[in-house]
Amino acid sequence: MSDYSVAGEVGSFEYRRRDSARFDAALEAVEEAVACYARLRNRAVVSGNVAEADRLLAGQAACLAQQQQLRPDDTATVDRILAEYPALLAWLRDRIG
Repeated sequence: MSDYSVAGEVGSFEYRRRDSARFDAALEAVEEAVACYARLRNRAVVSGNVAEADRLLAGQAACLAQQQQLRPDDTATVDRILAEYPALLAWLRDRIG
């Protein structure tokens, strides 16, 4: 028998259903933004607008970085995403048409 813990250095925290729902909503918002950026970028590439495609790729990359760093116990980031992403998504959706 070993004293080795599978969890290792993973810290514990109290995770409530509300926290779970907020984290899921934040993750979904980021995923939707990534998809919108991809759609707009594809449109820019097809039309030959390289500068716009590059700018959209940078926006998509920023969202992907946030997605990779997002953690369920990081309530400050979850709160920020839930506050900021509705406007970003509205802007992206408006551009998609």
